[in-house]
Amino acid sequence: MNGAAFERPLTMFVGLGFPRHVDNATDALQALDELAPLEHGPAHNVAVRACRAALLGEIEPDTARGIVEAYARARGVLVDELLAPHAMAAKDDLLGA
Repeated sequence: MNGAAFERPLTMFVGLGFPRHVDNATDALQALDELAPLEHGPAHNVAVRACRAALLGEIEPDTARGIVEAYARARGVLVDELLAPHAMAAKDDLLGA
């Protein structure tokens, strides 16, 4: 299993607001799990179910990506594609990676 790879990755702010690069449905499930419990709810459950369905081959990975992207955008945790490299570099600088 390749983790149901996305054609295009996305980046989300998780945990304490650090950016997380999401390349596939497995990464997306982990990122969704790292969101604050206040962000959980019906829409979060739909995004989680979509990722699981992609991992089982029931839907296309990019269908799940679209659902996760819509959820992250609605919750304000989606990092714009143009800003994602800068957000990741800032995280690396801060953490000394």
